[in-house]
Amino acid sequence: MLNSMRAAMLAAGTTAHRSDIRRFDNDSEDHVRLAEEIFTPPMGRALPTVTSISLAAGSKAMIEYLRDYANAITALAYLFAVIGLFLALNGKIELGVAAMLWTWFLDHWDGHVARNTSHVRRPGVAEFGKSFDGFADFFHGVVFPAAVIILISRGTVLSLLASLLLILAGAIRLSYFENVGLTTDARFMGIPVSYDTPLLAVLLLARPQLPDDVFPIIVAIAFILLALLHVATEIRVPAIRGTAVPIATAFAIAGSIALVMISQSGLQ
Repeated sequence: MLNSMRAAMLAAGTTAHRSDIRRFDNDSEDHVRLAEEIFTPPMGRALPTVTSISLAAGSKAMIEYLRDYANAITALAYLFAVIGLFLALNGKIELGVAAMLWTWFLDHWDGHVARNTSHVRRPGVAEFGKSFDGFADFFHGVVFPAAVIILISRGTVLSLLASLLLILAGAIRLSYFENVGLTTDARFMGIPVSYDTPLLAVLLLARPQLPDDVFPIIVAIAFILLALLHVATEIRVPAIRGTAVPIATAFAIAGSIALVMISQSGLQ
């Protein structure tokens, strides 16, 4: 009698145990299914990254990122960049480069302001500013000089080669910098594309001293060499920071004034 009762109790316990196991398995499957629904993106879409999440959480509208001081300065730099391209394409190359010099020194000020206001910037603003500034670098440091090279040379094969190399090297360099950044001692690997517009300004300032038929060749060769130096990782160039920012600003303003004067003298 006792043995039969004991067997019945064991059987009931085993059945209850199995029922608990099945219920646990079902709950686990439900939890896994729920997790998959939450974390598995729809077909063709990737999971949001930490950066995209922070950007989405940091603003209600794209335009609000310009309320940040550093990003507002970058936006002003874009304004001068478009003016510079407009002037150059309309045959006023010296005036175009003069305007682009303002884009160049503003490009240094936005970084300076960003570093000094990092403690008060809203979430996601820094990530936006980094991309926003990168496009400006490509515009004033690569696309604009390439267009001016072609305009000065009036579409020669050498100018096409120089422009192709400059755009390719500039894109490679900016992509590399986006992922690697500065060295531990705050230096660039390779010559930054921000040196292109100042070189263009210097060449134009020296133009009156050079033969007209030789000047386009000099410009094209100079930028072919510079394109190669953009991707030369053996070169270390210190970043323009601190007291170097106002020095670069003074150079840009003085250079732009000199280019305006040359342009005006050429019209007389």
